[in-house]
Amino acid sequence: MAEHDLTALMAAQLDRHLVFPLLEFLQERQLYSEPEILEAKIRLLSGTNMVDYAMDIHKSLHGTDDVPEDMVKRRAEVVSRLRSLEEAAAPLVAFLQNPQLVQELRPDKQYNIHMLQERYQVRFSPPSASASVGFV
Repeated sequence: MAEHDLTALMAAQLDRHLVFPLLEFLQERQLYSEPEILEAKIRLLSGTNMVDYAMDIHKSLHGTDDVPEDMVKRRAEVVSRLRSLEEAAAPLVAFLQNPQLVQELRPDKQYNIHMLQERYQVRFSPPSASASVGFV
């Protein structure tokens, strides 16, 4: 049945997040060996920030608690970037978590930007830290 599998052709045309369900399906159906599926998952994760998940898969695949040094370095980079983005987005997050302050927003985008910058020290710079964290 694996000889009729079109997953590799479809995966090349899909975003990574859409390929994971396909790999899960193949793993569940046991069309390929477990190590092949796990290796494919690790390759798919290699260019993402999902380093912890990749480390877990690597541990499962190799039956060890050791992970490659490049994964450890990549994890440190990802965590550092996440912390800096959270710090940069903190004023906006604090503002949005306060319902009374959110009521001050108006339909006028320029007014809102100016008000957030002046009163609440929210800084907007391309690319927005809030967009990188996933708020926008």
